Amino acid sequence: MPAVPLLLISQKSSAFYDLFPHKNNQIELSPYLQNRKVVDWAKQHGIHITSYMTLAYGKALKDEVIARIAAKHNATSAQVILAWAMGEGYFVIPSSTRRENLASNLLALDLHLDAEDKKAIAALDCNDRLVSPEGLAPEWD
Repeated sequence: MPAVPLLLISQKSSAFYDLFPHKNNQIELSPYLQNRKVVDWAKQHGIHITSYMTLAYGKALKDEVIARIAAKHNATSAQVILAWAMGEGYFVIPSSTRRENLASNLLALDLHLDAEDKKAIAALDCNDRLVSPEGLAPEWD
């Protein structure tokens, strides 16, 4: 059976969903890959999104736009990115090998971005997929 993301772009996706309803889809999402087509389809069908690669392998932690937003809120770049993703309604699953980073990430729960912050992050979307196994990342976005 093909992976769920492949089904989201197929003409048979609605028929498959009717037969095998699901409530969560885990996809790559970051400020650089906001995956609007898949996210919008999932929302229309009541499917929640779980974001992996939310920090874009750390690339987004060095972004100047993110850094400015972080400074404005006296937060870290990771906190800003995680707050943005959670503000979009996504579950996030950031990883870290350092206990202090894990604790710091939890502070994103208390960070509320304003419309200007969200607009700036939305403008970073450039379809920059980092995980692209051959045959599993079709042109849906």
